[in-house]
Amino acid sequence: MAFMRSILTGIAIVLVLIGAASGYVWWNYDAVVTMILKPQTATAGDITEESFGLVTADGKRFALGDLQGALSSFKPSADGAPRPLVLFVHGFGPDPDGEFGLYTMGELAKGAGADVLMFNWPSWISMTEFPVLNARAASERLIALLHEMADLSGPGQALADRPVMIVGHSMAGELFRHVGEASPDLPKGLVARILFAVPETALPGHRLWMEKLSFADEIFVFVNADDPALQVTTRMYNTARLGRTLTNLDGSPEPLAQNADYILLDPESWRHYFFVSGQRSEAIDQIFADILKNGAPALKNDYLRPEPAGNVFVVVGPGAEGS
Repeated sequence: MAFMRSILTGIAIVLVLIGAASGYVWWNYDAVVTMILKPQTATAGDITEESFGLVTADGKRFALGDLQGALSSFKPSADGAPRPLVLFVHGFGPDPDGEFGLYTMGELAKGAGADVLMFNWPSWISMTEFPVLNARAASERLIALLHEMADLSGPGQALADRPVMIVGHSMAGELFRHVGEASPDLPKGLVARILFAVPETALPGHRLWMEKLSFADEIFVFVNADDPALQVTTRMYNTARLGRTLTNLDGSPEPLAQNADYILLDPESWRHYFFVSGQRSEAIDQIFADILKNGAPALKNDYLRPEPAGNVFVVVGPGAEGS
């Protein structure tokens, strides 16, 4: 009997220790992950042109240089009118064109009534390396793709009369930082709007590169103070992240880009994929789809409250505190 009590006591102690460890990781997961994950310091050896590609929402895959083929794979609209195109640039993680990635593109297609095409780049090295150098390499390919889109926007071409929108999620912000810094010679109006969904890139100085994205008529930045992924990168870089806050770590406000509007989701949603069904509120659902589809007129949405800054808006509505 005493032996059995000893065993049960031992099991209880182990369970308590496991529970305590789990609790620590839950409340300090950003510190735990940061001990493991570090920025990439050397270009991965497996970056080849085959590492990049174009993917449609139904899973068809095309070489990055075959934009014409990818566009030709879309079915004509029922009324024959040109359908908008959404270029989706994904963020960090393995298998971005897997089941969840295809589902995400399907969600974007529904929200915008558009065809969706993913720019697929090598966003994964390992659990320990954050692919910042891969992102720089990907930005060079993205610029080439945007030039090809410009070539196909002329009369009689595949993108003629098709409004183009871009959704850049998370680490896509780092790609577009490099695009802006490169100042590519792209025609104004090439892209109707860019939506940066919780962009993973440094907050300080973002205005300098964002205002160079002059090929986009409109830019919208969605910011979520409760984003768990950007909580990790904030600690990793010890620098405020654009997708998480508009205030620097020392408490100072950061100058904002004059060609962008900022949508503050907090305290609406802690999800990193806030715009995907099942991870959002009614307010976010409507706002994101409305802005994606209609641009600036959607800023008059009843679920948005303008802030004194003029180009900053706060989500209010079902699920938002203080609404």
